Amino acid sequence: MAARRAAGLWVVPLAVAAAALWPLSATFVSPTAMPAALVAAGAVAATVARPAYGIALALALAPFINTVVGGSPAKPVQLIVPALAFGVLVYVALVRREPLRAERSRTLTVAVVGFGAAALLVSAQALEPSQSVNKLVLIATAIALYLGVRLACRERADMTVIVAGALAGMLAASVQGIALHFAGTFSEQGFVSGGEVVGRVQGSFGHPNLYAGYLAVLVPVAVAVLATRDFGGAMRWLAAAALALAVPAVYWSYARGALVGLIAGALVWFAVTRPRWAIATVVVLVAGAVALAPSTLRERFDPETSGGDIQLRSDIWNAAFEIYGDHPVLGVGVNNFSTAYEELPATAANASQRRLLHQDQLLVPPHPQSQYLQALSEGGIVGVAALAGLIAAALIALVRAARAAGPRIRALGAGLAVGFMGMLVHGLVEVPLTTETSVPLFALLALCGVALDREDAGYEPV
Repeated sequence: MAARRAAGLWVVPLAVAAAALWPLSATFVSPTAMPAALVAAGAVAATVARPAYGIALALALAPFINTVVGGSPAKPVQLIVPALAFGVLVYVALVRREPLRAERSRTLTVAVVGFGAAALLVSAQALEPSQSVNKLVLIATAIALYLGVRLACRERADMTVIVAGALAGMLAASVQGIALHFAGTFSEQGFVSGGEVVGRVQGSFGHPNLYAGYLAVLVPVAVAVLATRDFGGAMRWLAAAALALAVPAVYWSYARGALVGLIAGALVWFAVTRPRWAIATVVVLVAGAVALAPSTLRERFDPETSGGDIQLRSDIWNAAFEIYGDHPVLGVGVNNFSTAYEELPATAANASQRRLLHQDQLLVPPHPQSQYLQALSEGGIVGVAALAGLIAAALIALVRAARAAGPRIRALGAGLAVGFMGMLVHGLVEVPLTTETSVPLFALLALCGVALDREDAGYEPV
């Protein structure tokens, strides 16, 4: 008792010291320096007390990795998220108890680590190795979070905290998109509808399609949490808020691929697990799309207005095959598609002219507009094999999680399975896996693996 009283006496002088230091730090450093230091200290203390809090914070910040602060090119979250991921991994590796024996999730872990190893291997001989650094850091961050979850997640409370972090990131990203819409801050990737330019929101992502892809992966997870009473009232309210705000955020992104992927993922999952639900889902979705979809969104799916996009994607896809033909084994390196595209002749081998920008400069796409062609052109046979292994292992783990004994892991497995399969469909026309989406995806995959291993070890199902 005396020790507690002595510890409590330090609170007053610490508060006085903080109040005295804030004006000095604001004058000589920055007005935000002291609050930022206090927040960082609180985050470190919470992570030391329960490492799952550090993982949850990284997941909540993940959609803001590319956020520019203060009008400068600085992106502080781009440093904070990897620092949290690797910091938690090192910490739990040093203080962890005897880990659970990996039974059903061993293949998933090998596939995740193999995916990162393949990315590192192909980038070691990239056309421009410096172009691969940022993507490699992002992939390494996602893998570090995967491994951190496997080591840190010990109790039901840990699982709840990590899922809450993913939903908090979804909620924050949705709020950002809605705020940008009403502020009139849109992406450069707009489109013309009814003779007017329609703006699209993209949050802190590089493109509206990638922003919507991030939300679309987590929407089924939010639905699953909301429908599972075992998660508790607070978690279900968080899921409800994130889901309610994600709907307008996805709509104002006008991302066709993400919407089609989300619907297709649900249909495939129900067709495999509950065929009757699949039929009902088709009827409801078709009726809702015809009756409720605003005219602006319906116009985005009009073949007459999207013909130019299809032709442009076709040109880029052909270029991806040409790049693969020149580098079939290891590809051109992660994030080096644009570098390789610039080196291609202006006239393709099939005599089709490559697209020009303003009839002057060659239009250079940042990626091949397809997750699978990105793996083929940037990673060659090695990249395709690593991607195929990751997809197969993830699907097996998610199906097993959806059939597990615990209600929480069943809900998480089913929700993430729908989001993951939707991402695979979206990956036909975009590259969601190698964006910030990989951070919550890998962390939630790790949760499924941990829950399966707990059941194998005889622990209470979660």
